[in-house]
This record gives sequence, C-alpha cells and structure tokens, in this order.
Amino acid sequence: MVQYFADIKESEFFLNETEAHHAAVVARHKEGDIIRVFDGTGKQYMGRMEKIQKKFVRGSLLNPCEVRKLSLNITLCFVPNSRTGLEEVLDKGTQLGVSTFLPLVSARSEYDVLKKWDGKTDRYHQIMLSACKQCDTPFLPSILPPLAFKDAVTQQIPSLLAYEAEHTHTVAWGMEQLSYPKSVRIYIGPAGGWTAEEVALAQKNHIIPVTLGVNILRAETACIAAVAKLL
Repeated sequence: MVQYFADIKESEFFLNETEAHHAAVVARHKEGDIIRVFDGTGKQYMGRMEKIQKKFVRGSLLNPCEVRKLSLNITLCFVPNSRTGLEEVLDKGTQLGVSTFLPLVSARSEYDVLKKWDGKTDRYHQIMLSACKQCDTPFLPSILPPLAFKDAVTQQIPSLLAYEAEHTHTVAWGMEQLSYPKSVRIYIGPAGGWTAEEVALAQKNHIIPVTLGVNILRAETACIAAVAKLL
C-alpha cells in the first residue's frame, strides 16, 4: 500500500499540495477511503480521509502501524562527483536506512556541491521522500549543508573512513574498534580518492580507515556498499 507524507496531529492528519494531489487526483481516493500516512519521524498510521479539497486533505487517524527501526544511526559523509551521482546516493542511501547525509568538499572534489545549494534542497527532500515511499519506511533522512572534509573530521564522532589503500581492516573490524556505537559516520571519498594528507588528518582525529573489499568501487557504489556493510 502506498503511504503519504502527512502532518500528523493528535488524532488527525493533513496532506498538503503534492501529497494531497497524489492521493486525491492521481490515486483517485475518495472521502471515506483508508490510506496509510507517515510524518518522517517514525510515526506511521492507517487513517481515513474525511475532507478532500483541491490542495488539501484532512483525515482522522485510526490504528498505528508496526514500525521497524534500524539499530544503527548512520551518517553518510560523501564527496559528490556530480549532480546525478549525489541524487543517486540520496535515493539508494534512504532506501538502505541512512539517517543523515553530509556532502563533503575534499581536495579532489570535481563537482561544486556548494553552487546554488539552497535552491536544490527541495529537490533533494523530494528524492528522499520518494525513496521512503518506495521502501515503506516512515523515517525521512536529513541532509546537512555541505562541509569541508577538514572541518567534518574534527567533530569527534565515532567514524570510519573507506580507503582504497587499506586492505586488511574491514568495516566489521572498525565497528568493533569503536565498541559498536549506536551512531556512526562513514566517510566516502571522491572519484580520485582521498589524499594522503586527508587520511592522516582523519587518523589524527581517531577516524579508522577500512576496506570495502578487493575491488575499487565507483564512488556512488562505495556509498551503497559501505552502508550495506554497516547494516
């Protein structure tokens, strides 16, 4: 069953603009129909549509749905190589269960992720929202403003760094070294990889380099592989 992103109150839900249009016009739901709604924070309910207007739907909440929550809070810190690459990571990462996305600017960045950033956030939100609907999760990730790698690594958060020159230490080993934290960051570099200086800076800040496997992966693939290994 399709789920709709809603503003959920104590006993009611509200669909606005795009979601209302999707439910009433595209899916052709009528007043009295039962639909599933979620608010992005983990709340997911069955609800009855009570009032349908052109760009607005009001309904009453029925029973809450059973929600499965991931045991690990993952922040994916990655260096986008292109607009399409960034959007691919948001889509696939959301489906896998990433909690937060943090785009990075590194020494070998090829894509200017900062350019017109504020004008793109609505599109990124919609990509993640669509992915939530695709995989039936009520948890909508957040995406943080881009940050320089050198600033991100100093924030003293349990972290792993995917590094192609590391051949021994796995993601599982790295999590063991971090004593299996409830929240973790995983750093994925650009197409050209991390510089030696960046790896040294990461290690200085207690970030553990790990391998994602024998093959050198495309950056977007590395993001997906890293999250899958963490889960």
